[in-house]
Order: sequence, then structure tokens, then C-alpha cells
Amino acid sequence: MDIKSQAQAFIEKWVYEDSKKVKIAFFGQPGAGKSSLINELVGEKVAMTGSMTDTTRQAQIIEYNEVVFVDLPGYDTSEFPVNKYFTQFNPLQYDLFICVFSGKLQQADIKFFKTLTRARRQCLFVRNKEDSIYADKKTLAAIKEEITDDVCRQLTNKVKVLFTSCKKTLPAVQRGIPELQEEIVFCLEPALGDKFLRNVKAYTKSILAQKKQEAAKAINKAMIMAAGNGLNPLFGVDVGIDAKIMSIMYERIRKLFEISEEEINTDGGRSHLLKLIARGLKKDTIIKGLETVMSKEMKEKMSKYIPVIGQVTAMSLGAGTMYYLGMEYLNVCYEYAQKRLEEEIKMRVQ
Repeated sequence: MDIKSQAQAFIEKWVYEDSKKVKIAFFGQPGAGKSSLINELVGEKVAMTGSMTDTTRQAQIIEYNEVVFVDLPGYDTSEFPVNKYFTQFNPLQYDLFICVFSGKLQQADIKFFKTLTRARRQCLFVRNKEDSIYADKKTLAAIKEEITDDVCRQLTNKVKVLFTSCKKTLPAVQRGIPELQEEIVFCLEPALGDKFLRNVKAYTKSILAQKKQEAAKAINKAMIMAAGNGLNPLFGVDVGIDAKIMSIMYERIRKLFEISEEEINTDGGRSHLLKLIARGLKKDTIIKGLETVMSKEMKEKMSKYIPVIGQVTAMSLGAGTMYYLGMEYLNVCYEYAQKRLEEEIKMRVQ
């Protein structure tokens, strides 16, 4: 197989892995705020809120990059008794289930949870609209404990109840959104959790740091995949192909930190960091970066950047080129995302 065919196989494999989506199913009473919660998780309005769609008749599917959110209709109803429900919606295809409620749990939701438990599926419970919780002469902590105890009693199962609010008058941290994001990552298989993390909004520095770790793993993975395809020994023979690979990597890093081309272009070159990030948008500047790094003057500098990952230590300069440029771009994107988050936090506090 020639170098172009090897490179194309590498790129197709990378794109195929990106095409696999995390599937998360929401269920619970109408009006509990499932759509608003989905919007909060990703930081964009991707799900219609206050919709008049009859959710008892169909599943609402919301696709957001690598994640598919599904709002399932009521379980074991006259419209969808148990057998018909599983035939039509095949709910066990989903990777994680989230029950959202804002009052008492419905009997249908309790039945569905027990069915999921028998099938050994993961399920989270979210008491949304926390801002509306109130009881005279009781603290919020005491009320939350009572709600949790009541849920466990109804389910005859010890579960953790997360409390959230989609009311934007308070910072996301105080509304339980980052805690829910982290709990979702924890409940998913590692590869799916990483993918989910790539597609949610970073409301805290902790989640931003996790995104940085995920980006570094993606760069290492790209090198190993390239080596597996026999690409590295000939890396640099066709700079156009190398630029294509780097372009995909840069795009993944920008997406991870929620840095859009629109944001870069709107800035008009005022931010020094965005100027550096913009270099990853154009093929000619990517090629220039590759040629600079692969020059003789850079070989000694780059050698210390090649990570020790088993057989990868034997890879050629091409591996170091990919790693060095990827990490350089990652650090710039991370620094910009940190500064942006700090500004957002200041605005929320004011």
C-alpha cells in the first residue's frame, strides 16, 4: 500500500471513531425540564423547551455532535404497554438513562427503573427545579435529604439523587450542572465518558482540566494510530497529507474547548491567543508550521517531546512532529479557554 493509501486509511479510521455517538435517554414526567437540562449540559439551545409536542406518542431525538439525547415517552401506558414499548423504542440500546422529576416520582418511572435494574443498566435520578424547593422551618439540606430518602423508599433501592436547576439567575455550579456532567462521565464506559466530556460546556476549571487531559490523550492516540498504519516512517514525504492529519487534530482540539471559527473570526485578530489558534484553520499556515518544525534546527528540540509509550519510542521524527505541534496548539487553546472561563465566572458573580 502506498503512502497516500495508508494516510487515507488512517484518516478514515479516525473519522469512523468520531462517528460513534454516546446515546443518553431521558425519561420522567412532562414539564420536569428535561429539554432545559439537555441545553444546560451542552451550553447551547439544542432542545426545544416548552414544546407542545405530545411526548406520549413519540421519542424526541436531539443530536449534538458526538452525543445523542433521547426524551422517551411514558412507560407502560395505554398507548405504550410494556411489550409495545420495547418493540417500538428499543430502550436498552442506550448507554445511560436519566430520570428527571420535579415533584413525586411517577409509578411508570418506578416500573421503568426496575426494568432497567433487571437489565443491569445504569440510571441516574435528577430532581430538577431545585430553586422551587421550599418548606417552612426546614433547611434546603434537610429537604433534599427527605426527597432522597423518599425516592429510595419508592424504588426500594439505594440511589443517589442529584439536584439541579436551569434557572440562570445563579452560576451553573450552584445549580448542580457540573456535578451532573461529572456523574454522567463516571457512569459511562471510559471511552464513552471521554466522548461525552468532549461535547459538554466547561462551567468549572475542573472540567476544563479534564478536557485538557482528553485532548492530550487524543494526540497520543493519533500518533499510535498513525504508527499502526505505517505512516510515521514516511511522515513528511507528502506535506499535504500531513497537513490534512494536523488539520483534523487541530479541529478536534478547538471543538473540545468550544472555540468556534465564528468566535475566532469575530475577534478580528485582537486577541494574541486567538491569532495563534487561527493558524490552525488554514492549510498554508499548517504546512508552514510543519516545515518549520521538521527543519534540522528543530530536531534536537523536538526529541524530548516524543513520549514513551511502548514501541512508540522507536518512531521517527514524524511522531515527534505530530506530538509537538499538537501539544503546542493544545496549550494555546487551553490558555485561551481558561481566560474566557475566568471572564465568564466574573460576569456571573457581578
